[in-house]
Amino acid sequence: MEKYIKYTLFMSIVLSSGLTFATGDAENTSPDHTGSSGHGQSATDYNQSGAGAIVTNRLNSQTLPLGSGSADGSAALELDVYNDGAGYADARASISAGIDANAMCSPCGASINLYETKYSDSDASSRITYLADTHSFTGDVSTGVLSVTNGDVGFSDVAGAIETNLQASATNTTGIASNKTNIATNTTGIASNKTNIATNTTGIASNKTNIATNTTGIATNVTNISANTSLISANTATLQSLISVNVTGIQSLSSSFTSFQEDTNRNFIALSGNMYEGLAEVTAISNVAYASSGWRASVGYGDYKSKSATAVGISYAGEKYKFKFSKGGDATGFGISYDF
Repeated sequence: MEKYIKYTLFMSIVLSSGLTFATGDAENTSPDHTGSSGHGQSATDYNQSGAGAIVTNRLNSQTLPLGSGSADGSAALELDVYNDGAGYADARASISAGIDANAMCSPCGASINLYETKYSDSDASSRITYLADTHSFTGDVSTGVLSVTNGDVGFSDVAGAIETNLQASATNTTGIASNKTNIATNTTGIASNKTNIATNTTGIASNKTNIATNTTGIATNVTNISANTSLISANTATLQSLISVNVTGIQSLSSSFTSFQEDTNRNFIALSGNMYEGLAEVTAISNVAYASSGWRASVGYGDYKSKSATAVGISYAGEKYKFKFSKGGDATGFGISYDF
C-alpha cells in the first residue's frame, strides 16, 4: 500500500484574482480504491480595487475506484463569503455527504445549507435548506417561523398547526383541572357564606344594643368634657405662674455659670504660668554642674515657653563619690553618686 501526504502553504497573502493562499491534501491508495482528503482556501479580489471579494474555505474527503473518474463516496464542508463592494453580500456554510447511485437511492446524498444575504444596510434575510430522503428531529421542536422542505413539498404550516394544537390541548387540560378545583372551592365558599350571613344577622342585633349604650355614654362624656375644660383653665394659670418663677431661677443660674467660667479660665491661666515657671526652674537645676574634684560652686539657667529661671548649687567630688545640692526658685535639688 502506498501512502503519502502533501502540504502547500503560502505565508504572504494579498487579495488578487484567483489566488489560493492555503491548501492541504492527503491520499491513501489500496489495491482497488484511492482515498483522499484535502483542505483548500482561496480569495479573489475580482476588480483589483478592493471594492469586491470572494473568500472560500473547503474541507473534503472522498474515495473512488482505481481507474475511475467519479467518486463512489464523498463528504465536504464548505464556507463561502461574497461581497460585491456595492452593498450586496452573502455568506454560506454547507455540509454535504453522498455515495454513488445504487438500488436503494438515485441520486444519493444529504446536505444542510445555511445562508445569510444582505441586499443593503436595511434589508437582509437568512434561511436553512435540508436535502435528504428522511428528516429526523429529536427533542422539543419550536416551530416559530420554521420552514422544512422535502423535495417540492413544504409543510411548515402543518408543523406549526400541529404544534399549536398540542400547546392548546395542554392548556385546555390544565384549565379543566383548574376549573374542577375552583368549583369545589366555590361550593365550600357558598356554604361558608350562609353561615356568615347568619352570624352577621346576630351581630347586627348586638350592634343596635351597643349603639343605644354608646348614646348614653356620649351624653356622659359631654358633661365630663365641660368639667375638664374648667380644670384645664385653672391648671394653665398655675403653670404660667410656675414658669415665671423658673425663668427667674434659670437666669440666676446662667449668671452664676458665667462667673464660674471666668474664674475657671483665670485659674487655668495662673496654673499654666506656674507650670511653665516650675519647668524652667527644673531645667536650671539640671544645668548646675558636678565638681570634677574637690568643691565647686555652679550656676544654671533654664527657659520654658514664656518663663525663665536661674539656679545656684554647690558640689563636691571625692575619689569614689560625688554629691550636689542646688536651689532655683521654689525648686530644690540634691544628687549623690558613688563609684564601686
